[in-house]
Parts: sequence; structure tokens; C-alpha cells
Amino acid sequence: MRCQMTRVLIAEDSTVVQKMIQTILAKDKSIEIVGTPTDGESAVRETNQQKPDIVILDYRMPKMNAPEVIKQIMSQSPVPILVFTGADPTEPKKQEVMALGAVGFMEKPKNMEYNGIAVKLMTQIKTLSRLKPAKRTY
Repeated sequence: MRCQMTRVLIAEDSTVVQKMIQTILAKDKSIEIVGTPTDGESAVRETNQQKPDIVILDYRMPKMNAPEVIKQIMSQSPVPILVFTGADPTEPKKQEVMALGAVGFMEKPKNMEYNGIAVKLMTQIKTLSRLKPAKRTY
């Protein structure tokens, strides 16, 4: 029996962080990276086109930050969204994106050492990608 691939879109403007996430995900042969947009507008467009199982979304993106990206994705092509942030991950910020429809929130490692987050990121992707969020209106 063939394993179903988990399709992941990585919306991250930092090349270093994007490569770190790709390196972590490449270790699991059941994960397919279907896009790597580097700004919020592209993240919405590629999500609509690629129909990933989950989106990993940087909180701060050029052209459109996470809250607006989440609103657009959840009103057009709802998909589980894991917000990944290195910018002062405050509780109000987390509450805001979760209220808009994100299903997970993770802090980026401070020193870009990915060993500490690899297991957590993989667990989050495997668990959250199974969710089927409903379309929302804002």
C-alpha cells in the first residue's frame, strides 16, 4: 500500500529559515514541499493553486502579514495553518492568529539550531495536516 504524501507549503521570507524547514522536512519521505512563497500575497495565491495539506506561515512577511494571509486563506481555500514566528511571540499575537483560524503556533529557534525543533515541527505537521478547517467569513 502506498503512503499518502503530506503536501506542505512553506511561506517564509528568510532563505535561512526556509532552508532549515526544508532540511527538517526532507528527512520524512511522506512529506512533499509544494511551494515556498516569500511574501504574503504569494502565500495566498500558491495556497489557492497548490491546495496543500498544511501551510507553515511566517508571522512577519513582506506585502501581507500572517493575520491578513490567514483571513484570505481561510475565506478562500481553508487549510490548516501553522504560524512560525521569531518576532516576539507574545500571547496576544498567538491568540489573534488562532482566533482567525490558524491551528498551531511555534517559535523559531533563536540560534537557528534546528535539532531542538525538528521533532516538534514534524509532530505538528503530521497532526495538524489531518485537520479540515471550515471556510470562514470576516
